[in-house]
Amino acid sequence: MPGLLTDLGWYLRAAYIDLRLFATGKAERDLPPLRLRKDVGLGDFRSIGAASRRLLIRHGLQPDDRVLDVGCGVGRVAIPLTGTLSPRGSYEGFDVNRSWIRWCQRNITRAHPRFRFKAVSVANTHYGRGGVDPSRFRFPYEDESFDFVFAMSLFTHMNAAGVHQYLREAHRVLRPGGTLVASFFFAGDDVADAALDFRVDRGDHRLLSESDPDWAVAFAPPLIDEFFSPERWCDRALEPGHWRNVASDEFQDVVVAHRI
Repeated sequence: MPGLLTDLGWYLRAAYIDLRLFATGKAERDLPPLRLRKDVGLGDFRSIGAASRRLLIRHGLQPDDRVLDVGCGVGRVAIPLTGTLSPRGSYEGFDVNRSWIRWCQRNITRAHPRFRFKAVSVANTHYGRGGVDPSRFRFPYEDESFDFVFAMSLFTHMNAAGVHQYLREAHRVLRPGGTLVASFFFAGDDVADAALDFRVDRGDHRLLSESDPDWAVAFAPPLIDEFFSPERWCDRALEPGHWRNVASDEFQDVVVAHRI
């Protein structure tokens, strides 16, 4: 009950601010309202989306690519990509939060019909307990239907079984040679003074919260070899994020790999 009341209080305050911004003509019409941004991460919505766009382009995203955004949220990366993908390119995104998907459909798809969004029903302790377990979820897309797949700040909220299944699905829907970009937390002994304190030790992974396991998950570094097996992925690279207190443009650790 305390957590529910806290969430309700936050939502009501954000809704009040949204109303005042709308009434005074100061609302940013191209961005989702504040009340929908609570669970999409800290920091400035627009600048973080732009940084993710630059990251994807740096790792090979092309204007004509068929793109899949796994765990698209409320369009933080989709919005800047509307100015990147050409009329021959396309974007698909899915997420468990139906309010986010409705906003994206009404505000992004209407202006950019080649950007499409789907709501899916997948269980998560932080974002909703209903739905299929992530370890059994199948992406709602055909085999080899994308050139580029990315998952930003998704695997940081999922257990290892779910990550394995999502990566199997990413492999299935990517064309051979296609690119995957995904962010993680990989916590070993080298992150004792990191920005996040993953104090709940579960052996092969660590948690920020024992009562809400999917709030934030950090995997033991050896798991990267299991997640990105050489039978499925090649040219794998890991870029440490600045949550480790190292110089980096990204907060989370980023893995880039190509489908065999």
